[in-house]
Amino acid sequence: MRLGLVQFAPEIGEVLVNAASMLEAASAAAKRGATLVVFPELSLVGYPPMDLLRDEMLQEICRNALDFLANRLTINALIGAPSWEDGRVYNAVYWISDQRWSVVGRKVLLPNYDVFDESRYFQAGDQCSILEHSGKKILLSICEDLWAQGADFKYPIDPIQKAIEAADPGIHFILNMAASPYSIQGIPRRAYVLQSTATRWGIPVVYVNQVGARADLIFDGGTSVTFPGKDVQEICPIFEQACALWDTDLNQCLETFRWGGHGKDSILNPDSLDLLQTPEEIILGDHFNSAEITKALCLGIRDYLAMTAGKNVVIGLSGGVDSAVVLCLAVMALGPENVTALLMPSGYSSERSVKDSVSLCRLHGVAYQILSIEDSFNAVRGTLNAQWKSKPTGLTEENIQPRLRALFLMAYSNQNGAMWLNSSNKSEAAMGYSTLYGDMGGGLSVIGDLYKTQVYTLANAWNSVKEWIPESILQAAPSAELRPGQLDSDTLPPYPLLDAILMDRIEGGQDEEGLIQKGHDPDLVRRVLGMLKHSEFKRHQMPPVLRVSSRSFGRGWRRSLV
Repeated sequence: MRLGLVQFAPEIGEVLVNAASMLEAASAAAKRGATLVVFPELSLVGYPPMDLLRDEMLQEICRNALDFLANRLTINALIGAPSWEDGRVYNAVYWISDQRWSVVGRKVLLPNYDVFDESRYFQAGDQCSILEHSGKKILLSICEDLWAQGADFKYPIDPIQKAIEAADPGIHFILNMAASPYSIQGIPRRAYVLQSTATRWGIPVVYVNQVGARADLIFDGGTSVTFPGKDVQEICPIFEQACALWDTDLNQCLETFRWGGHGKDSILNPDSLDLLQTPEEIILGDHFNSAEITKALCLGIRDYLAMTAGKNVVIGLSGGVDSAVVLCLAVMALGPENVTALLMPSGYSSERSVKDSVSLCRLHGVAYQILSIEDSFNAVRGTLNAQWKSKPTGLTEENIQPRLRALFLMAYSNQNGAMWLNSSNKSEAAMGYSTLYGDMGGGLSVIGDLYKTQVYTLANAWNSVKEWIPESILQAAPSAELRPGQLDSDTLPPYPLLDAILMDRIEGGQDEEGLIQKGHDPDLVRRVLGMLKHSEFKRHQMPPVLRVSSRSFGRGWRRSLV
């Protein structure tokens, strides 16, 4: 049997568009000798569909799309899509063959943690199915069904074990159709699940995953085959739409290819491809592959712009590492011709920050404008002095400046149709060290799921290959430059200490007692947890954050405001 494993990037809710793309991919696979083409979980509607599943017309649209595919496919196909049965909705797999379609599998384990809330929409299936095709027995599973003991939630049953123990001997391989989002921690965890499952049952695991970014969620693909006792063998390039032709008799990938107009170009522009040489590092005790994260964030930017019908972006450059990294990512993803930087100095901005920002723009061929906010700042301050009985406090005056910069950025965005990319990092968001309606604004938070220390790690990894960011930016002490001599360390603990506590709290789930037992300073722990809690209201007003960790702010971090 020759499987065409389609690492597909469906568009959420665009059922007929997805069906046309699937037909094109299936036709290309059939021409190359595939006998069965396999698409990811819920690929017909896109993942996650969320409340689209409540739209009355969706069921009819899906049926029409299945009819469209059944009448045109020249190859057998397994397709992920919802099924409506007796008033219930299932996360299902359809078999399409001989101009007919039918449900052959229903997802058993419905994740309800982190970014997932499938039990809100779906009814759980009873068990994993076993299909027979071309003399092979295939154990069909859907994403989480493989993660009975590897997920954040420990399930009472293992559907893979249940299916294997109930079946006659002779299952040839486990097929897992997934829509599993990327995270820094997720890649090694997924490898462990695939390896342990293949080794435990002594049969290969064939894994096909969604790719592409959908708002805050980024899907890396990682389509692979894993044999018992062996490492995961990835057969499609991560973060790229592609199809792998896998021969189950020869146990090898015959070729990997793109198809038609839907095989997107690389998410990195050619001048950026050398960054794929960047080394993998261990930071804060975590897997941190700079090249992998670079590709993830570039994919997030590119697909978000495509979803919002945008092409150009604008970034406020401060002379600091955060905005420099965001500008570089935008250049990699979109090309310098689609990126504009606004430099908006005040009387407190250092000569170094303006000079370095100009150098960064010239280094990458990015258009820039210098728009001083000093006159606007003095005008606002004068108006307030005339109206208020007391002079504005230091904090009030400080926050006027980022809000004026936000005004200029949004004015440019409206005038030129450019998306404002936010430059705040996860450390700042966690501590509330940012200004509502100021530097917290924008249409997309690009590095809002990277801690400050990780931002530096990413920048230094790029610069180890060639200069992407002027070294003076990386050497400058972090500062918001909102008052004379201001430094981040005036308000925040040193970033290495702060980020270690935040990661153990946010990603690690440690409470105050657990953090102290891990060796963090008790007074510092209490200070950090207090700031984290009291700034929750700000995070509820953030733009969407590109998720690259196992717990990002947004739908992965749900906390009460009080």
